[in-house]
Amino acid sequence: MPTIEDNLRLWGSRYVWPAGGDEWSTRWGGSESQWFGAIYPRVHAFLPAATILEIAPGYGRWTQYLQEHCERLVLVDLNQNCIDRCRERFASSPKLEYHVNDGKSLHMIADASIDFVFSFDSLVHAEADVIEAYLAQLAQKLKPDGVGFIHHSNLGAYRVRWSLTQRLLPTRLRRRLVKRGWLSSFGMRAPGVTAELFAAYSERAGLPCVSQELINWRGSILLDCFSVFAKLASRWARPNRVYKNRKFLEEVANAGQLSSLYSTASFLNKG
Repeated sequence: MPTIEDNLRLWGSRYVWPAGGDEWSTRWGGSESQWFGAIYPRVHAFLPAATILEIAPGYGRWTQYLQEHCERLVLVDLNQNCIDRCRERFASSPKLEYHVNDGKSLHMIADASIDFVFSFDSLVHAEADVIEAYLAQLAQKLKPDGVGFIHHSNLGAYRVRWSLTQRLLPTRLRRRLVKRGWLSSFGMRAPGVTAELFAAYSERAGLPCVSQELINWRGSILLDCFSVFAKLASRWARPNRVYKNRKFLEEVANAGQLSSLYSTASFLNKG
């Protein structure tokens, strides 16, 4: 399972960020297509927001879009190199504030100061202790009508399958089977996290979930979850609505095709 130390080592030194994080949006036809096709439709109700907190921004793949929807954008990341890269990338923007943390702490964020907290394609690698710690603190950091959107692992729902493949199949064989489409890729997801556990942690923190979308990020299993949460007295509060979206990969494929027609890059690259 990925520990804080594992994530610090992988994303801080081992991984080379060949396209500044945009390499992870290739299936969508680029980060622009992924933002407008997959992410913005799911968070547009909460934007604009005066102050946004982005947890684990990496090299700023989503920061570039979030900054257009707020007066202040606070970035918190475990890795110094990620924060340094964001400082360089957004040096001309007076909106941004940068912090390196220990992988769990939000002590640098003032209480009742955040309108919207966001994390996408990062905390899928965070184990249950990290998720629990962040939610407990966000209960204090969010304003009364604050709301959060967190993309996290649901691999724990398939823990037996994951455990068996880890124990019974050699690494090279697993990779070969995944490449050929005969085995689901678990994508370095945290095996101790599920949608139900996230909902329990958020409820305990006083930030009950108002929606959870389970998705098949890779293969056929519902590997990930998008959870939205808010305070009990918030204008966003309602009973949790859970949706098992088994057609998410169709959405990805469609966005990839449309990007060749409508993305900015498609007009710059006329070949």
